[in-house]
Amino acid sequence: MTGTGQRRNHRSGRHPMHLAVRIIAAVGVLAAVTVVRPSTADAQGPIVTGGGSSFVSLLVSQWRADVAKPPYNLKINYTSAGSGFGRDKFISGALDFGQSDIQFLPEEINRLNGTNRKGFVYVPVAAGAVAFMFNVNGTNGRRITDLKLTPEAACKIFTVPNIKWNDPSIASTNPGVGLPDRKIRPVVRSDRSGTSYVMSEFCIQRAPAVWNAFKSFIGSGNYGQDQYLAAGQPISQWPNNYGSVSQAFASDGIANVVGNASTGADTITYIETGYTKVKGLPAASVQNAAGVFTPPLPANSTIALGFAQPRPNGTFELSYGGRDPRAYFPSTYSYVIAQTAGFDPAKGKSLAEYLYYSVCKGQERAEPLLYSRLSSVLVDLALTAASQIPGAPPRPATCAAPPPPKLEIAAPGAGGGAGGVGGGAGPGAVGAGGGGAAAAGGPAAEVAGATAVAGESGAVVDGAAVGAGAVNAEEAALAEELAAGAAGATGSASGTAIGASGSAGPENSDVLFTFLMGAALVAVGVFAARGGRAAVSRR
Repeated sequence: MTGTGQRRNHRSGRHPMHLAVRIIAAVGVLAAVTVVRPSTADAQGPIVTGGGSSFVSLLVSQWRADVAKPPYNLKINYTSAGSGFGRDKFISGALDFGQSDIQFLPEEINRLNGTNRKGFVYVPVAAGAVAFMFNVNGTNGRRITDLKLTPEAACKIFTVPNIKWNDPSIASTNPGVGLPDRKIRPVVRSDRSGTSYVMSEFCIQRAPAVWNAFKSFIGSGNYGQDQYLAAGQPISQWPNNYGSVSQAFASDGIANVVGNASTGADTITYIETGYTKVKGLPAASVQNAAGVFTPPLPANSTIALGFAQPRPNGTFELSYGGRDPRAYFPSTYSYVIAQTAGFDPAKGKSLAEYLYYSVCKGQERAEPLLYSRLSSVLVDLALTAASQIPGAPPRPATCAAPPPPKLEIAAPGAGGGAGGVGGGAGPGAVGAGGGGAAAAGGPAAEVAGATAVAGESGAVVDGAAVGAGAVNAEEAALAEELAAGAAGATGSASGTAIGASGSAGPENSDVLFTFLMGAALVAVGVFAARGGRAAVSRR
């Protein structure tokens, strides 16, 4: 071919290299666009809307992505805005289903009974630990990754104004860690949160003197508290504007505050364990009633939830005093709230199919995201509840699930205050170790857990009771500490409020992988295109 012919071929865009580059770039763009905006042509049936708990947001994001594909082709929208939001919007009818880590509160039941949604079921779909994720550098300037907290210390961090990292209650269980002489910056939820409720319930049961002092302190001022605090009940709305505490909206919000590279120094929050993986931050090991410090890993929260007691309505009364040396507290369940009458059967079919997937095949997604798998007993309970939704197809005949945990009850006095598992968390992981090793004295008994809900609940063995005089003396000392902290308070930092989102979470492995592949192909295409054009111009 003559030089003139070659130039004409280049100008016409028929050069083989040029065509290949266009194909590669087009494939890359198509892959990326397909992931970002899935085709609605593949989905069938109505859109089902849900919302509420952000504790389950990472897992729900994965499930939604899974069921959007064949053979399910379900369209499930979800707004992560707190358990209180889920219950409120279910009552009002704004959502097809609610998601909450706790049951309806008494005044909510009164409102619900005046609507056509008074017939409903709780469907347990998720379980896991509430981790204390933190971001602090030690006196050597390096990030601290191994932190051990007693229940009293954990509760003081979120209740005592301007408490410091080297407070004796923290330093005593962390010898040699190099805790700084700086204020801790606790980050609490600004929304009505199920994890706030669980956190407060944990403090009421395991650190009563700390909580009672906090109740008295908050009751003396206007700190945005709800009415349950004064009544001595767990709270969904955490107080604010005291000491160095700040607020943020939902799990994404508090995770972003603590995980911020430039402004997250000295922060700590209570959050589902999966965010330690997302943000690459450590979580504290917490001392259980057997005297062992355990990290918030799935196996340990599974053991802890074995001490929960079933209620007649399908939810569980959590207990935080189980003496199994492997248990991690605080841990919790989360429930879908769904109608059993007056609901669109077409939507009911889709919702039930989504729930069947969530508690069966979807449980395989739980542990990689640092949630606990539901046991066979919980799965059976969930399938029975979901099958009552109008339009629900027959429940699956079989569904693989692990058996309920066997609880190992340590003898009273076994273990020790600072002994136990050395499971400090490193960056990007919750921690090595796990709670398998019993403290000195070993387990005194093994409980098969065959009570009430066929083994999900075992015998509850509380920690040693504290004498009333000791509690009162401790409360008096804490009251002085709270007052001193309040006097030196500099005001509340305004936490970053992150809006509700229904997008797939960062642990959506299939979506993320496909997106990255698409982005890579785009990059290859662009690079090749530039290289091709340069080669053509040189020729």
